[in-house]
Amino acid sequence: MAMQLTRAGEYAIKSLLYLAMQPGESRVMASEVATEQQIPVNFVRKILESLAKTGLVKSYRGAGGGFTLGRDASAITICQVIEAVEGPLAFNQCLLPSPCDHKLECPMSKVWQEVQSAVEDVLMRYSLADVISTNLLHCAPASEPAVD
Repeated sequence: MAMQLTRAGEYAIKSLLYLAMQPGESRVMASEVATEQQIPVNFVRKILESLAKTGLVKSYRGAGGGFTLGRDASAITICQVIEAVEGPLAFNQCLLPSPCDHKLECPMSKVWQEVQSAVEDVLMRYSLADVISTNLLHCAPASEPAVD
């Protein structure tokens, strides 16, 4: 069985990346995020409302309402987004907040801790802004070759 992010985690990242790409303080409806990111609208609403409780997103009701990022895209890491919807990251069950009773004698404990640390380091290293700028660089059209 492959270790993978749940749909909620994946959709949360896609939704926040979409919000991060909006100009200024533009408010975006959940239905727009759903359409543009090809995610079921009810799932987007649930995720964005949940993320609003964590402060990663701001929610505005009424006319002119919608969602915006709760802070600058450069201040929101991929790790924060995942943990906001998935809970604490734990590569292995012995790394959950209530540690395993066999940690001291387990020959794999050090390996699991190292894997956990590496995954967290990568996910904490990248902000929404980093992902957007990297993606835009890869999607930019190739420059015209110089003509002699």
